[in-house]
Amino acid sequence: MLPELASYARDAAVLHPERAEPDCWSSSIGGPLLWPGDEPWPECSLPDESSPAGVPATAMVPVAQVFQRDAPGPWWPEGIDLLQILWCPNEHWDPPAQQADVSPVIEVRWRRAADVTSQLTNPPVPSRYDEDSYLPKACAITAEHVTDFPFREELPAELRPRLEELVRETGDGGDAITRLGGWPTWHLTHPTVFPCGDCGTVMTLLFTVASDDETGVVVGRWGDLRIFTCPADHRHAFQVDLH
Repeated sequence: MLPELASYARDAAVLHPERAEPDCWSSSIGGPLLWPGDEPWPECSLPDESSPAGVPATAMVPVAQVFQRDAPGPWWPEGIDLLQILWCPNEHWDPPAQQADVSPVIEVRWRRAADVTSQLTNPPVPSRYDEDSYLPKACAITAEHVTDFPFREELPAELRPRLEELVRETGDGGDAITRLGGWPTWHLTHPTVFPCGDCGTVMTLLFTVASDDETGVVVGRWGDLRIFTCPADHRHAFQVDLH
């Protein structure tokens, strides 16, 4: 790694999917979740094209489940070892401010797996969904830990040639990759900073849901959906961006 870029390096875990039949104790894309039996399953009652009134509420679907043991890294809050992401499988044109327009609405859960002493075995299925591309196919995931660098426009101008040199030497890992951590790419818009709505801290990228043939997921125009969280407190509201 070039010394000038060292301070901009971030850890990331690329999540390689492979079609499988994971169980609720496995890290997965589109697989069953380790869900407490006494906790209500998330539903969405926001207006969408299929239901302008947003009723009846429709069940959300599992997008990703990651155990800390499978993808350790700086993105884990202290005492937490399970991340779960769900979404409403419908596009919403005017969602709440923290969500992305014209995309599924996201729900995030952080847990301690040991706290789940009774499990929900038959989660509800959505009563409506826009298209199959919002119903991820069940895949096991293998994490590959990498070092990631920011999009060139986020670097000082004098360092951009050095980043281009590094890319030529190591190759470009690609943009739309399902992963934990790292830096977002900004090929469609100028780089954006998301301040935490609760404390003002600049948010960092937590998770990228990428369009992918293996999972069957397609977001935007074969793009990715990114979830930003507050590094000061994971309980603060997250921000979703469609790219």
